[in-house]
Amino acid sequence: MSTLDHRRYYALFLLLLWGFSAAAFGQNTDRFHIDMVVYANNDPGNMYEEDWPDNVHLRYPRKWVRLQTNTNSPRIVDSSDPEFAKAAQSLRMSSRYRPLFLASWEQDLLPRKKSPAILIQGGRQFGKHYELEGYIRIAVERYLHVDTNLWLVRYGSHSGNYYLPHQPQSYDEPEELSSLADKAFEDSPEYRQFKQQNPDFQPSAQAQQDADHPIEQIVVMKQQRRMRSDELHFIDHPKFGVIIKVTKIKAPKE
Repeated sequence: MSTLDHRRYYALFLLLLWGFSAAAFGQNTDRFHIDMVVYANNDPGNMYEEDWPDNVHLRYPRKWVRLQTNTNSPRIVDSSDPEFAKAAQSLRMSSRYRPLFLASWEQDLLPRKKSPAILIQGGRQFGKHYELEGYIRIAVERYLHVDTNLWLVRYGSHSGNYYLPHQPQSYDEPEELSSLADKAFEDSPEYRQFKQQNPDFQPSAQAQQDADHPIEQIVVMKQQRRMRSDELHFIDHPKFGVIIKVTKIKAPKE
């Protein structure tokens, strides 16, 4: 047998050994630790900085997951990255910011087209809804990609032209739960689909979706960010923001 053949067999042996070791340790090479906090900006001046549209289109995708403690991915964990923990502690101590959602979890990341949405809700509860609702997607390709579609709801004494979709509870629900937006939207195929999914909904009752908790304002954070792992990232918004750190979980040493 030639020296070249020996090298080929040796390379094949190393490849098989690596695959066996990874399987033996149960290590997914695309498993990451995620720390994230969503916070509200309590500065009263930001209320009048911009005019926020009231014809928002809020919907949940069909492919979604919830953060839980008894699942493999995504799985809530108790530990957090020290750098992130320091930033989160600074938020708690500041009178200007108020944490709405804080969690650490482990997740097997997939490419963007296959990555599920992670349902998010936090802050104070009003009836069946919360101050903060929506979802995020975290995916990995050449870079990390974090897409946010979160909405911050302000409840008050009078209602605006808003309708909140309810978070999906099972995978048998319709593909997307959409919200009524404006007259142009009423003539669209999306609105016809919405009416089929919500036969009891009446446009005249839109502002009275929850009479006990009128919605004065909804502000949406819909952004797409390309990030690097092991770095603390801030997603800024006048009304609320996100601090997130995604860390690659290293394989255990043999």
